[in-house]
Amino acid sequence: MGKVIFTRTAEIDLVGIEDYIREILYNPNAAIRIVDGIVDTAEKLSLFPKKHQFVRDQFLAEIGFRMVIFDNYNIFYFYDESADAVHIVRVLYNRVDWENILRQ
Repeated sequence: MGKVIFTRTAEIDLVGIEDYIREILYNPNAAIRIVDGIVDTAEKLSLFPKKHQFVRDQFLAEIGFRMVIFDNYNIFYFYDESADAVHIVRVLYNRVDWENILRQ
């Protein structure tokens, strides 16, 4: 079983998601549920890191980006086979222009 590593950017994404749901939507219970669900979904990737397809963007797929969905959020990751590690790169709301965000 491999390890799951959240990049600093993905950690910032999680904090932003939690803050937005808690402070803007005034729903602290949902904030906890969503962030916990994202983390749980990401951690399960250690069992089957190749289970999910590459993203539909050809450039990003060629460099190994995959995506799994939890609720309204897309979890983007790549799997480093040599280190048996899943790197969570970003966690983005599903209606954002994620292709352009990930290309930056």
